[in-house]
Amino acid sequence: MLDDPFEMFCLYYLGLNPQGEYRFHNANQIAREHNWSVQELLRHLSGMNLHPDQVVNTDFPLARYQVDVQIAAETSNGLQLRSLARKIYEEFLRARGRPRDWLGEIEQERHDDNKPPN
Repeated sequence: MLDDPFEMFCLYYLGLNPQGEYRFHNANQIAREHNWSVQELLRHLSGMNLHPDQVVNTDFPLARYQVDVQIAAETSNGLQLRSLARKIYEEFLRARGRPRDWLGEIEQERHDDNKPPN
């Protein structure tokens, strides 16, 4: 499991274990469960191109997908959650080469903030 990028993505970013059970874990909890330090965990993630700095700077709506999994966990079984996670991971892989446009996002937010309410 620890050598499979999909499994690490599921565990670290989506809160899904290999059985499809949802439970959010932070870096300290994951490291402790695998007898690693947080630094070792981050090095491991980096080796898989899954380091948080790499992921947050990718044009990929991770927070939206994290919420999708959290909501789906209320009514879906493990197999369904794993299927959803696979789709999310494949979308992440497609987005990985696209850098996030931070300035564009800021400008869009400014534009949206200046719109009159509906």
